[in-house]
Amino acid sequence: MKFISLLNVLSTASAFPFSQFNQFKRSVITDANQVNDQTFDYVIAGAGIGGLVTANRLTEDENTRVLVIEAGGQGDDVRDRIDIPAEAYLNGLPVAGSPYDWGIYTEAQDELNGRNLHWPRGKIVGGSTAVNALYMTRSIKDEHDAWAELVDDDGWNWDSLLPYFRRYENFSPPASDLKDNLSIEVKDSAHGYDGPIQISFPQYNYPQNSLWQETFNNLGVESDSDPFSGKNIGGYITPNSIDPDTQLRSYAASAYLYPVQNTRSNLVILSDALVTRINFDTSSSKPVANGLTFTTSGSNNQFQVYASSEVVIAGGALGSPQILLQSGIGPRENLESQDVDVVVDLPGVGEHVQDHISATINYATTAPVAGNLSDEELDHQLQLFKDGNFARSVYSTPNGAIAYVPLDDLMGDDTDSFLDALEANMTDATSSGNEPEQVKSGYRATYKSDLENVYRAGNAVVEILMNNLGSNLGFQLAIQHPLSRGKISLGSQNASENANVDPRYLSHPADIQVLRSGLRYIRRLASTEPLSSVIESEVSPGEDVMSDEDLNDYIRSSVVSQYHPASSCAMLPRENGGVVDSHLRVYGVDNLRVIDSSTIPLPIAAHHMQITYALCEKGADLIRGYEKASDSPSATESESGGSLSSIIDIKLLILMVMITIMYNGLY
Repeated sequence: MKFISLLNVLSTASAFPFSQFNQFKRSVITDANQVNDQTFDYVIAGAGIGGLVTANRLTEDENTRVLVIEAGGQGDDVRDRIDIPAEAYLNGLPVAGSPYDWGIYTEAQDELNGRNLHWPRGKIVGGSTAVNALYMTRSIKDEHDAWAELVDDDGWNWDSLLPYFRRYENFSPPASDLKDNLSIEVKDSAHGYDGPIQISFPQYNYPQNSLWQETFNNLGVESDSDPFSGKNIGGYITPNSIDPDTQLRSYAASAYLYPVQNTRSNLVILSDALVTRINFDTSSSKPVANGLTFTTSGSNNQFQVYASSEVVIAGGALGSPQILLQSGIGPRENLESQDVDVVVDLPGVGEHVQDHISATINYATTAPVAGNLSDEELDHQLQLFKDGNFARSVYSTPNGAIAYVPLDDLMGDDTDSFLDALEANMTDATSSGNEPEQVKSGYRATYKSDLENVYRAGNAVVEILMNNLGSNLGFQLAIQHPLSRGKISLGSQNASENANVDPRYLSHPADIQVLRSGLRYIRRLASTEPLSSVIESEVSPGEDVMSDEDLNDYIRSSVVSQYHPASSCAMLPRENGGVVDSHLRVYGVDNLRVIDSSTIPLPIAAHHMQITYALCEKGADLIRGYEKASDSPSATESESGGSLSSIIDIKLLILMVMITIMYNGLY
């Protein structure tokens, strides 16, 4: 009895209120009343990469209490469609009208013939990683070194970020026959082998994939290194976020939540709850974030939760700026137009928006493609997958043939004149001309960085992806370092309505020039051996679409988003229109951070999943006070097999036993 009494005393005296969390038998809940008016150490808006990575790492310390609030559902009812990789293409969840998609559309785009483009974003625990195409491509050394220079913090350069890429990665090298057949090179130093996210090469490969790299080599674009190692020029078969044993999707929820959801009573995920604003203590000269207000699905009730340490916003490229704006942080003019009280006049919120957009050339082909399969064959393929015959099933993987190409290869002799014209027009180039001076300054800084570190340095300006999943063989071209910049602004006080999204696609004239040159390059690619051996006639846009004017028309009528919006809460100096500093802290307030892809300060030549995982791993360390990965508890656990908190727990247990023995007069 004395031992039990002593434990009760110790638990009462502890900073962690054990009794408060006994009610949470499972980390994911839907009842807002269980958390209403409660205080946590950290409250987080959004259960995508940012929210789940941050929550997982913070709750490695059992004395740290974290609540994550997610607007979407848990996803249990669509688990098969999430887990089976090819379902992302063949029966995807992020479609118009889906309850698992935010239903975001851009405003009518002047340079795209007035079209409104769809921005699919996952509205579900796991965020967009639960519904995306699983491509794992990595940003490069020059981009990260430029990032560090922009924010004057070496913590964001390549050498500092590489340990964070390795931390989340559980990399499986390709089998020897696949490695030889697809010319895959792996540099061990670029990879991690015990992280939570599974990264593997496809077990099923279309035969035309083996022609990919050799064709680029024949065009003079050598592909002779692991694209995870700091350079990515050339053609590759890219790995995906797929578990090599089960061939199921590996994503933020399966990696950072499910393994701990029944063992960490200090971690709570509330789903089906929409954050409407950040709450502040404004009694001092600088506002202090101290909690969140939210509603639940089908209810107008307002709930409150409190944060004793920090509030973290992790709503993604649209969600994070919208939450800040609804809370009174953003451009004064936009806030006052919607009758939102201004907490901090921060002009950069919602600015700097950039996105990869893509156009496609399709060819009739003699090669096998999934789109030619009958419904019966697709059902057969699905059954093969479910029976474990992964290597024979198209359901085991999305396509993996991808390439990154520099400007010289696209434009040839026209490169120098293009660059000279670009540099001459760089200083005054902005998205619309009426942005605040801080934002214009940020545009000039990022444009200059792109010109020096990408365009002139010979780094990739476009991505080409071979799509085997249509009825034809498609070659998707996506601009990677667009100079067009857009904005996200508040159009309503109603938090259930999406903010206004205006990416201003192709507003900078250089972007359509790059895309046009890229489409011509694809035609060269399709006529080059050995890939040309499986190419028949051009289906779209068609061989009669040849002139600059005709190609421009095709681009304006057909380009779509590649679904990589970023930079709406850019990590830049405040005088350059920045929203967060290099520690991800929001300017002008205390105890508030943004941790997600909205903070990326400049375009990245890669799909954003890899850099977002690394950014969020680093963000969690910054909260914990660790400047680099080698200092953090997670790194200690990875390298030595036991976390710092576990060591402390053992020492505490020994101390408690000794005190108990002394208390009972037995020592």
